[in-house]
Amino acid sequence: MSYVLGLIFADGAIEDVRKSSRTCYLAITSKDKSLLEKIKKSLSSSHKLYIRKPRIVTFSHGESYLCSKTFTLRIGNKTMFSDLVNLGLTPRKSLTISLPEIPEQYFGHFLRGYFDGDGCVTTGIPKGRKTAEIQTIFISGSRKFLESLSLKLKDLLFIKTKNIFSKDNSHYLRYRGKESLRILHFMYKNLVNTPYLERKYKIYYTFLRNLSSQGEYSRLPHLSQNKAIISSWPKKKLSKRQFSSFY
Repeated sequence: MSYVLGLIFADGAIEDVRKSSRTCYLAITSKDKSLLEKIKKSLSSSHKLYIRKPRIVTFSHGESYLCSKTFTLRIGNKTMFSDLVNLGLTPRKSLTISLPEIPEQYFGHFLRGYFDGDGCVTTGIPKGRKTAEIQTIFISGSRKFLESLSLKLKDLLFIKTKNIFSKDNSHYLRYRGKESLRILHFMYKNLVNTPYLERKYKIYYTFLRNLSSQGEYSRLPHLSQNKAIISSWPKKKLSKRQFSSFY
């Protein structure tokens, strides 16, 4: 459920429509249908998924974008609505959310849920370097949320706080190199019976496989518990072109 909560904080919305329909709604939207099917299973939900076709959307700053097809899971439940409000979620939450209090043993799942909704991971070879680097970014309309997240990761993973940069009313918290790997390992270290977005995990998996082919995992102490798994992966080194295919 911590994963689901993280995804709701990223891609969810709540509606209080008791005046018209006597209930409250939770809606989770994603372009990944398989992920929402996993969420339905986690919530023991029989609700159907609504499909929204690709469309062109014009934003307030005047630019237009083609939005891809999305799927929405919409659940009417007043108790769930109240619980989410108590955790800090509000209607039109994007600018107002704050980081909820999550027990440490569940925070990795919450973070993975938020990351799957409003995060990205990329790999590439920076200019002037011969080896690839991995980068993890968290995105939010609430600067306060990302500031709290930066402090939380500092406390849990001994990672330096980062400056948050902003563009077009969105805020970005970015980690690179070993700090990025430490966060990804924290999110993915225990995937038994819990949802995750496979296309993002695949980038992390592929990057580690390349480290394994170079023997570089020995320089990453926080990955030591995965050494046996990494060592069992194919030793084929990935080319720069193969890395680019995972952007």
